[in-house]
Amino acid sequence: MSGHLTKMNDKLSDNELIKRCLDNTDKASWEAFVRRYSKLIWNTIHKTFHTYSFRYSNEDAEDMFNDLFLALINDDFKKLRQFRSDNACSVSTWLTIITSRMTIDFMRKDKSRYIATSLNEETDILDMVPDSRHRADRLIEEWEDDETLNKKIAALSPTDGIIYDLLYKQGFSPEDTAKTMGLSVSAVYTRKHRMIEKFKKHG
Repeated sequence: MSGHLTKMNDKLSDNELIKRCLDNTDKASWEAFVRRYSKLIWNTIHKTFHTYSFRYSNEDAEDMFNDLFLALINDDFKKLRQFRSDNACSVSTWLTIITSRMTIDFMRKDKSRYIATSLNEETDILDMVPDSRHRADRLIEEWEDDETLNKKIAALSPTDGIIYDLLYKQGFSPEDTAKTMGLSVSAVYTRKHRMIEKFKKHG
């Protein structure tokens, strides 16, 4: 019976599999989810460490891997429930964002393990690592008197909406955003500039 459930769950679409996990339909659903996305999450953790030249061990990577899956299921799948299929973001992209963000937060806790040194000695190496909370807070402070900001964000195209989320909520650099979205870096900068111009306009 378990073998049949395994085969059935492996054939489900991403959204259907998540729904079965959230409905606690069966243990095999979660096992299928872990099996389907383990490679993506594992590779994203290593890629993020390498991107910022962070000295890490296999144990660090394994801890991050386990912490990510625990974060998804804690409090009755609270974080996994945050995924919305109607926001034009695939499950893979969403998990890449979540994994990168958690790995970046982990790195920011231990400055001494950065291998790279800044070209400018007066620049803190941590300035090279995006801090999404700082960016998001700064954005809100700049436009906190603009009551139409949320409406403007909601009116963005699906692609621009994801780019906004990556740049300002998740703290991705334009370069990493381009890689995640499969766009050129210049295209991301162009869309970013266009969004800022839209936000500046009133009405």
